[in-house]
Amino acid sequence: MILIMGSTRDDTLYFESIMANKRSEKILNKYEVVYGNFFNQEIALVNGIYSSYVSSTIVSYLLSRHLIILVFVVGKCTAYSKDLDIGDIVVSKRLYLSDVDLADLSDTKLGQIPSFPEHYETPSDVLSYVSNALESRTFFKHVNGIYVSSNTSYHKNEQLNHVCDGENIFGENENVVLDTISGGVAVTTTIFNVPFCSVEVVSKRLGEKQTAKNYETVLKHYSGVGKAIVTCIGDIGSRDIIRGDE
Repeated sequence: MILIMGSTRDDTLYFESIMANKRSEKILNKYEVVYGNFFNQEIALVNGIYSSYVSSTIVSYLLSRHLIILVFVVGKCTAYSKDLDIGDIVVSKRLYLSDVDLADLSDTKLGQIPSFPEHYETPSDVLSYVSNALESRTFFKHVNGIYVSSNTSYHKNEQLNHVCDGENIFGENENVVLDTISGGVAVTTTIFNVPFCSVEVVSKRLGEKQTAKNYETVLKHYSGVGKAIVTCIGDIGSRDIIRGDE
């Protein structure tokens, strides 16, 4: 099974519209999960996910119940670096946690949880599948980028001073975006030894408000994300990516 998750129904609507053999269930008395198929691969969709606290809980619950081989995060992100424009599709190459500071408790770096890595990588084979699918299925600009994730929806640069050095954030300054879901997914999938990949669309720049025009652009580009991920799922197949503990 492959899990696809987002914050709003708009984030996952494309996938739901083309799924075969749909069925649904409510989990944890709150969240609806829609199950179905693309090609011969079983898919689970869930939205209404806000904050890494919730994304971590939902992913943990579903990973404990199903043989999930890959988790996708879809939706919107905020551009931190100046090289990104509204509507750009950003695929997670690396992810940092900006709301973690446990350095006084153990020998860890800023953003690092003890016994966890300094940052979280999307496996190169997954990154290659997604990038190739985007190249073949959409004309929209797409990049492999850096995700900085937290439980805060940042709206001004000063909120990130603790992880910034000039224009660099965690030492990165190109193709950097911010989101509020992927961090929880990264931590939980690391525990379960399952790969994850975030594929989100830039909806605003840090310090700017999201406008109706920007959101219209985002919705148009969601189709490109959807087509690419469905193509990627078809290319991957259940034999190419497996849980490391199997």
